[in-house]
Amino acid sequence: MKAHEALIAWSGWDDESTMRGQVAVGRIVGEGEVSWTDGYASTGGASLEARRRMRGSESTMGVLQDFHYLVVEERLDPEAVHNAFLAIDEYAELFG
Repeated sequence: MKAHEALIAWSGWDDESTMRGQVAVGRIVGEGEVSWTDGYASTGGASLEARRRMRGSESTMGVLQDFHYLVVEERLDPEAVHNAFLAIDEYAELFG
């Protein structure tokens, strides 16, 4: 899926969530649809309106910033984040 469609959900190690230390990538949830992000503490990527408008290199940079944030700031496992992000076309083109 394209980055502008990709919703990122995670729970850091310090979160009280049942999904501590987990990350997942899936399609943005449409109005009236059941959210697959229940149980995660935070969402990013296409959950932000500005991200849904990004295309091209700007979109790729956003994905790389998300990766960096999850690994450095949230201290999530880099391999787990990498594997989840392979669902994002722009990321997979660079690192798949």
